Amino acid sequence: MIPPSRRTGLLAFLSVVVLFTGCANDPSSAATVGDDEISIAQLHADVELFGFLTTLSGAPCGTPVEGESQDAACARFTLANDIREELAKTYAADNDVTVDPAEVTDAITQLEEGLGGAEALRSQMSDAGVTRAEVEGFAARLLLVNAVQEAVVDERLDEDALREAYQANLPQFTTVEVEHILVADRADAERIASEVTPETFAKAAQRESIDPGSAAQGGSLGSFSEAQFQSQFDPDFVAATLALQAGEISEPIQTQFGWHVIHLVRRDVAPFEDVRDQLRANEIGAVFDEWFNEQLGITNVEVNPRFGRFDTETGQVLPIRSTAQEPAGGTGSTRGTTGAATGSTPGSTSGP
Repeated sequence: MIPPSRRTGLLAFLSVVVLFTGCANDPSSAATVGDDEISIAQLHADVELFGFLTTLSGAPCGTPVEGESQDAACARFTLANDIREELAKTYAADNDVTVDPAEVTDAITQLEEGLGGAEALRSQMSDAGVTRAEVEGFAARLLLVNAVQEAVVDERLDEDALREAYQANLPQFTTVEVEHILVADRADAERIASEVTPETFAKAAQRESIDPGSAAQGGSLGSFSEAQFQSQFDPDFVAATLALQAGEISEPIQTQFGWHVIHLVRRDVAPFEDVRDQLRANEIGAVFDEWFNEQLGITNVEVNPRFGRFDTETGQVLPIRSTAQEPAGGTGSTRGTTGAATGSTPGSTSGP
């Protein structure tokens, strides 16, 4: 539940913004994205809804910087999301991307289940002063952004790109199972290596190995992705292990821990088809961010300086000044093309 004091604070913050932007290019605008406007009234409503949803999830609505109120941080966070949404809406309109109403219903149902039932959600909405229609409408907007993300990824991430990503990340999709016998001197290691077979390796490890962590398990170190194995074990041990074929036993290998005889039990590579969805999921964020940054490069984004300044590098709205020190009568806007404030009020300082 959003505490009444927090709701009052958000309303007060946005009311101050409305009152004191009289000299801005458009006092009703929180931001413009190309030819589209994000009004202060829309931002006001979205702050309430974002505040409601983030409170339900236990996450903060924005992270304040030093000297900034939580309400101002929430407004910046929400405005950045609204700007992202405007770019997504343009793509959706141009490419016939839509959201099925059933998806919205499913999202609300999941929200209800997460809270313990429909009555719990109704109670939370009542306490927060938001309606089901508002929550459903906001969910539909968030789902549209997700749908645009999926469409952009489908457009840009073709089968060849996925296969390249598969080859580049093959250690993540390769599983190795390793056993070893650790002894103190080379002579013992050479004797063991000459005598042991895959079938007798476990018993030999229990009898001979001085590694307290693995000897009782027949020398087993467990199964790992090859990437994990490379990051967690001695480099010389890793190199000797990965030089083996599955079922082979190494010659004695020395590391800082002593002398090892290694048995590569198995080395399985997951087929591309089995990990295709995982590969796609891994690439979604980077591909969509690339598209988003391209849109920022060709779209003029202006933010009312009462809310911060727009950073074209990150797509975030950054603070210009503490809202607690906000003087009346500010003018101008921050432009997405440069990120510099124009017509800023006396006493303002550049934000991080």
